[in-house]
Amino acid sequence: MSAKNIVQYYLDSTKSDLIKNYERLGLRASGRYAKGLEVAVKDSGKKIRASITSEGHVHFMQYGRSANKQQTAKQARSLGKILEQWVKDKGIDVNPYAAAWKIVREGIKVPGKHNAGGVVTDVINDEWEQRLYDKLGSFYLQDIKAVVNKEFQYK
Repeated sequence: MSAKNIVQYYLDSTKSDLIKNYERLGLRASGRYAKGLEVAVKDSGKKIRASITSEGHVHFMQYGRSANKQQTAKQARSLGKILEQWVKDKGIDVNPYAAAWKIVREGIKVPGKHNAGGVVTDVINDEWEQRLYDKLGSFYLQDIKAVVNKEFQYK
């Protein structure tokens, strides 16, 4: 096993945890967030670069959304078109244009009535980071021990 494999496995597991948390919080509508989650791990030999990316709306699920600076009917109609599909995906009985107008004027507060918050930070946080460091530290420590043992056996 390599450090890259450890990171790959850890991020693949994290992706699954993110999807489970998203569903637990009741945030699934179209499922684009879960389908769009992508793990990338690259090892240049000197550095391991790793990321988990998804749809841009994850930012709004995690942090909410401010009211529009220009609160026009045109902006509400534009957002209402997007919310038409969201209402269908969620299977709820809401006027998407009324919801859009409210969002344009007031924004979306997270945590709030329909989103407890933490879609990402419940999973990826300081503890998550420390577990990854512990796994990599154990790997490198074993690697160093193997080198040291090999050196002592030959001398």
